Formats: sequence, structure tokens, C-alpha cells
Amino acid sequence: MISGPFLTDLDSRAAIKGSRDPLGIQSIWTRFGRHVVGNLSTVSNSVRDFTILLLGYYFAARVAESAGPGTEPATFLKWEQLASYARGKVNEDWQFRGTERVRQNLDEGKPVTLSAQPVHQILSSQKLYGLWGLYSVPARASGFLDGVPARLTVPALEMVEQFYLPRLSKAGFHEGKRIVELLAQERVRIDPDGAHEKLLAAIAGLLLQFTTLERKFYRSHLLLGGSQDSTEGRQRQLAELLETELTEAQFPWSPVSVTALAKEAESRGEMWHPLAFRLRRIAVAETFLAPASALFGHLLGCDDVATAEIAKRIKRAWGDRVTTVLVREVTELKAELGNGDDNAGQRWVEIGQSIAEGDYKTLITILLQQNKVVMQSRGGSAWIEEQNGKLRVRMSEERGALPDRSKLRTLWRFPYFLDSLCSVAFALKENGHE
Repeated sequence: MISGPFLTDLDSRAAIKGSRDPLGIQSIWTRFGRHVVGNLSTVSNSVRDFTILLLGYYFAARVAESAGPGTEPATFLKWEQLASYARGKVNEDWQFRGTERVRQNLDEGKPVTLSAQPVHQILSSQKLYGLWGLYSVPARASGFLDGVPARLTVPALEMVEQFYLPRLSKAGFHEGKRIVELLAQERVRIDPDGAHEKLLAAIAGLLLQFTTLERKFYRSHLLLGGSQDSTEGRQRQLAELLETELTEAQFPWSPVSVTALAKEAESRGEMWHPLAFRLRRIAVAETFLAPASALFGHLLGCDDVATAEIAKRIKRAWGDRVTTVLVREVTELKAELGNGDDNAGQRWVEIGQSIAEGDYKTLITILLQQNKVVMQSRGGSAWIEEQNGKLRVRMSEERGALPDRSKLRTLWRFPYFLDSLCSVAFALKENGHE
């Protein structure tokens, strides 16, 4: 069983790195989110990218049979490049990583080169920022990969061999043999408008609208969490709720909408109450994590400003107290907020309490303490300190505006992996698309 915050380290674009997570909130939203979405990361949100990954691991294993072990990553990168040229050139589908370089190479009207060499990669570091780096761990969590080194599981291998390879054969490329031959070369030139036009068309043909069989396969593994579901069925239930609500790929996430989903779950009976419980905790967490994060961003632009003056600004923006934050509910989250660190849990409770009660000067003080502890744990220094009643900002950034009081009720800043689940759910609807 796979559990815990295991994906965000590979999430190059959405994971909040140490320099971008000054309050240590990433670990909190990750823990809360993992109770309802166990297999997806914040960027593994394209079903078709998983198709590319399955085929990539298959072809890499085929090449390794003759080229030897250790060649798999290079083969995979070349396959990802080939598939990207097919998606862009034939399907005019530009929803993949590396579109800028793929467009540029195709626009030159010349043959393109497939190679693991940096000069031919479609990303600055394709192994890290492409599908190998961003999708392999979610694929393992979804039941597509297992073993060391990773190989396709039996269901994934059957899907490739019984569905995708016959389609390649039907297009004139028997079981992808020609693809294996090309990928086995260290460097190969591909002519999209000449000798390899039909090959690109055959690959592109695998990536059009989902068939009924594909929808069933990906729904089981990606949307519902597969046989390795670490959420004890909560992800399956949440997916069912979302499928009835989704009219587009994006869902209007907010503490209000999450609470509404929790109420709907409760109405479906006792078996749904664990999901409702976890959704309510996410909603409560975001009521004070989002304002706290927004306020800290504002503080970064307040060098040499008196703390008392900043507290007045917050009061003008948020009012005497913030009624959307309930101290009792925040206190109930203390253990999970701290994750074994009682002091951290208590600080977050006090942050929530200060927001709720309108004690904004205390709120600023505790936020600075939280930042100091977080940065010291990473071997760094606090970004902001208070000296003689004024802030001294060491990590200066453009000041973020304080959200207006009217926006606090629906303020939403952290993903909890929910957007990825929505994207997958929408893509697999009969009328959905990537």
C-alpha cells in the first residue's frame, strides 16, 4: 500500500519548494489531501499522458531486451519526443510538456531528431520535468508500474498488448516493431512530412478520443485509485460525487464547495461518513491556511513598516474578526496540523484563533515565528523579523494584496490534489476531453 506525501517532490511546476513555502504549508495540505486522493500528483492530470507513459515503458522494455538494462530512461525520452511530435503535428494537440520546442522544431519544416542528448530534448531536463519524472510515481500508485526497476504491471501490459499494439498493427506497423527499431538507435532523424508521416499518424491515432474500453481501464486505475487505493475507498466515493457535478474540467473549489460535497456525502449513508469527515477537515484547514498564506505574502512587501500599522491594515480589510474561521474546528485539527510536532500544531491553532478573534498583531507575531522555525529546519534564516516595532524583511518580494473580507469565505490557495482528480474525471466523461 502506498501512502503519505510521496508525489510532490517530483512535481516540478506545482510543488512548493523550500524557497516558495515559507510557512511549511505544503506538508499540511499534502497530508490532508492524501486522505481523499491517493494516487495523483498536482501535475499528473492528463489521462493521455498516462497513455504515453504506458507505451513508453513498454517500448523501453522491448529495446532493453537487445540493448541491455539501463537503456530504459533514454528510450523513454525518445519515445516521449516521438509521441509529442505526433500529437502536435497530426492531432494539433498542444496539451503536453515541451510544446515550445516541439512547435519550434516542427515550424522549421525539417526532419527532427530523437535523442536523449540535452540538445534534442523537448524540455530543459526532460527526464526530470517530463513524464518519466512527473508521472512514474503516480503510475506506480495507480497500479500501472511495479518492481525495481519499474515494469508494467499485468493489467497495464495487457492493455498495451491487447489494445494499443493491435491498433498500430492495423495502421501498418506490426506490434510497433518499427517504433522499437527507431528507438533502439542512439540518435534518429524523423521526417514528419516524408518518410515518417504515416508513423506519426499511426501514433497520433492512439491518442484521439477515448474508447469505451479505455474509459473503463483508466477510470478504474486513475479515477478510482485502482487496487492499491490508499484512501480506503474515499477517492472512489469522491470521484462519484464529482462525476455528477462536473460540467467542465475545473471545479470551483472553496471551503464552501468542499463543505457542500461533505454534506452530500453524509446524505448517502454511514459508509460515506469517513469521506465527509475528511472533506470537512480540508474545508476547515483552508479557512485559515489560505488567509495566513496571503497575509504572509503581504508582509513580504512591508519592510520598515510598523507592526501596529499593518495590524490596522488587516482590520480594515478583514474587519474586527473573521467569522469564517471557527476556533473549535481549528483546534480539532491540531494533531494533524503538527504531524507529531505539538509545538507546530499549537502555532497553527493560535494562527487560526488569532484570525478568528481579530487579534492581528498576535497573528503577525506567530506567522513570523512559524516562518523562523520552518526556515531554521532547512538550514536557513527567517524571511522577516520584527525589530523595534517594525518589520525587517530579508526576502523581499512584490507585496501581495490582502484579500478583501468578502473574499475570505471562498478563498482557496492550496490544491489538495483535487484539481487533478477533477481533470481526470472530466476527461473520462462521455462528453469530456483532455
